[in-house]
Amino acid sequence: MADRYDAPRRMGDGTNAGRGTDPIFIHGILPRSGTNYLWDLLLLHPDCAAPVEPVHEDLFLDRSDRLMGFVDDVIGAWDPKWGDVTDDVRARLYAALGGGLVRFLQTDPERRLVSKSPSVRHLGRFFTLFPGAHLLLLVRDGRAVTRSAMDTFGWSFERAARAWASAADEIERFRRGDTDTSMRWTLVRYEDLVDDLDATMTGVLRALDLDPDAYDLEAAHALPVRGSSFFFGDGRSSVHWEPVPPGPGFAPADRWRDWDRVALDRFEWLAGKQLRDLGYPMHRSGRSAGERARHLGRDLAWATREALGTVRAGVASASRPLRRRLGSVR
Repeated sequence: MADRYDAPRRMGDGTNAGRGTDPIFIHGILPRSGTNYLWDLLLLHPDCAAPVEPVHEDLFLDRSDRLMGFVDDVIGAWDPKWGDVTDDVRARLYAALGGGLVRFLQTDPERRLVSKSPSVRHLGRFFTLFPGAHLLLLVRDGRAVTRSAMDTFGWSFERAARAWASAADEIERFRRGDTDTSMRWTLVRYEDLVDDLDATMTGVLRALDLDPDAYDLEAAHALPVRGSSFFFGDGRSSVHWEPVPPGPGFAPADRWRDWDRVALDRFEWLAGKQLRDLGYPMHRSGRSAGERARHLGRDLAWATREALGTVRAGVASASRPLRRRLGSVR
């Protein structure tokens, strides 16, 4: 974690702004990684503000394909006789669009906007669109995320584990490719927030250039639980987003510890490298030929199901006009 945030104090459109007005974006590795918790924690700081209602997850990067395509289309339509479009011009156009998105979200220009997304899809585009922002990358043990996604969304073990591994790879590509913005993003582990809230939040606030002395740590420790996949509170039996006072039964870091050896080994096969890359210990001494064959068989079954699903979706899309004319779909 960087000790300070020393990047130029600029808004997302690249224009000069007052010190400390640069926006903060939280990007969680996947849903169920704790983005709501970190968001709630940051909003306890008097210099931070939530985005405009009802936007609780901006998802700008996740859905940015058309935005990037818009820039390509516009520049492609400009007359070459006007002159060459330099990289700087393209960068300014991207940043101007990002600046507009920031202004859309802002509710108080005197405080730091804090927005969040439970996704790292297209992470490499972040500083293209928001060159003056600070990025908080929130990660959580993939085993806990997998268990929570299974309980909350009904995802299969395979889907959740593979999604987490893919998102971890996205983060690793971002980390390897970053050369100019390392002081403008901070990696935060959910488990560190849970195990050592005081030290972790103090480090986060310093990285964001927010005054730790102005932060209410007592309120942070008293934050209620929201959206837990297992800690529902009295009178509840399913996931909800109403605040629940934390109690002795709330142990989010231990959600996967009742897995049997087969499940643990399967996760190691699918995402062991990614776990270790993000600092989560997991060790495997070796596998027999039979165990490797079983894993490869499950991989093949997954790939086959995915391919068939893609074919079915393509057929359904292509045949929809005909089925509409026949009255079988609306």
